[in-house]
Amino acid sequence: MKDPVNDRPSRQRPEPTRVILATSNGTGMGHLARQNAVALALLAAGGSGSTSRTIEPIVFSLSQAVHVVAQHGLRAEYCPSHHRNWMPHLAWHRYLGRRLSALLEETRARALVFDGVSPYFGMLRIRRAHPDVAFVWVRRGMWRPGANKRALVGREFFDLIIEPGDFASDADAGATSRLQDATRIPPVTVLEQVPALPRAEAAHALGLDPNRPTALVTLGAGSLNDTTTPAMAAIQAFLATGDWQVAVTRAPLALSRVSAHDLERVHELVGVYPLARYLSAFDAAVGAAGYNTVHELLPARVPTLLVPNSATATDDQNARANFLAAKGYALCADDESPEAVARGVGRLLDPTVRTELSYTCESLPEASGASAAAELVLDLVSDFQPHTPSSAERLRQLDLVVRMAAMRALGTTGTAAVRRMLGRTPAMGPTRPLSVRPYVTEDLDPEVLKGDRPVEHLLPQSSAAYRLCRLEIAYDSYRWPVDEAS
Repeated sequence: MKDPVNDRPSRQRPEPTRVILATSNGTGMGHLARQNAVALALLAAGGSGSTSRTIEPIVFSLSQAVHVVAQHGLRAEYCPSHHRNWMPHLAWHRYLGRRLSALLEETRARALVFDGVSPYFGMLRIRRAHPDVAFVWVRRGMWRPGANKRALVGREFFDLIIEPGDFASDADAGATSRLQDATRIPPVTVLEQVPALPRAEAAHALGLDPNRPTALVTLGAGSLNDTTTPAMAAIQAFLATGDWQVAVTRAPLALSRVSAHDLERVHELVGVYPLARYLSAFDAAVGAAGYNTVHELLPARVPTLLVPNSATATDDQNARANFLAAKGYALCADDESPEAVARGVGRLLDPTVRTELSYTCESLPEASGASAAAELVLDLVSDFQPHTPSSAERLRQLDLVVRMAAMRALGTTGTAAVRRMLGRTPAMGPTRPLSVRPYVTEDLDPEVLKGDRPVEHLLPQSSAAYRLCRLEIAYDSYRWPVDEAS
């Protein structure tokens, strides 16, 4: 091929090394935020001269918040989770596997990196079909004691397991704490790749007065009939000073009972991502003790009252919060006691307490896990040999086949009955495939993703062959009429 400018043969640029960063749905932004941080670290590695090839991270997520990664120029694809109830549970796992296989083939990705506490059947089933792809599990620790042990059978399918560091790891008593199968790295936070703004700039961007003391409250909004929730108790305690302003990520419904005068000092933050970039605007914070909250607020030295969510299925927020409070990095209050939260805010209002908390957080280890994870993945794919299943993996693969065959034979009703006998909750989803035409799009409109119609989102800039393949998968999964599948 001739160069049109100087009429000499042009060099064809090598195809980028692509890495699929997949996330589970989760209950917050933890999985997605960590993968976003790793994606940015991969981009930085590709542009640093440490590799001879361009790196392209691609995000594949079950989270409806996946649109936020586009702010960093990342290509992303959304896949509805089984929690949306668009198809029977077993059919969804087959659907997920076909979606991932199609994406791996379209992108010719070298690695599939999954961040979640439990690898899905559909993901594990395709391991054998993609031996040239490195499978990596980013498996956060701090599981509740006794929780999620069944998920560990999936570790046999992965070529590498990465455990993001946790400031409270010494208090980890969960199922992963006794394992030696993971490569442990420093804590992962987007702060490593996204620099924080100066206070005045951050405050103005959020619509806050930089000259007033400012609190951040990131607790749940509460239910319609709740007049006193931990979030509301925290907000009222700050407002009672007459000076503090409060920024909330989810406005409690009970704010309607706050006087108009006080309400002027409450600001709801909508669509702010990543919030870590704006943390310099805050003099104090009240938040749950999830991985993201802790590993963003504390490195930013924001004096924080942690209110652990005791209802999480796997994440041991109580252990994390109590450990950090005992070490003097944060304060802690029971999420079932608004009174305790109010007392905790009372302590945060003391300038001496805030100074001590901020000073203590200076001794926390560096949160450089995103670049460490990126380096591990790139090292793995640089000389990756085709995956050869171990005897343990073959046994697990057979187990998956038998279990899924049994579920098909039993049907939805029979499977639910067996799960109840074993003390497990019935699987989610309808009893038979829906006859519905999904919405096919390349856009990541959050309102559309949350709508009442299934969304078949296509990776932007993908090929016509990929679009055709995806339409075939969707037709099989949703049973929409043939004349509407074009």
